[in-house]
Amino acid sequence: MRVKDLTITRLFTVNSFIEVANIANKFESDIMIVGPNFKTDAKSLLGLLATIQTGTNIRIVAAGEDEEEAIKECIKLFL
Repeated sequence: MRVKDLTITRLFTVNSFIEVANIANKFESDIMIVGPNFKTDAKSLLGLLATIQTGTNIRIVAAGEDEEEAIKECIKLFL
């Protein structure tokens, strides 16, 4: 399992959320986004739309055989 804490610096639009969900769905690993009051699957567009905001402190948790690559790609998408 890989874990990375970060603060979202990117301004998100609907297309940004679609990009995150599409990239996350390319990986076999489970990818969770954990915030102060939420936990959502990075592969869930609805979950992302409901929870992610610029400036939020999050923890990305990836677990699976391609977890290293998955977490690296997710970090790029949130910064």
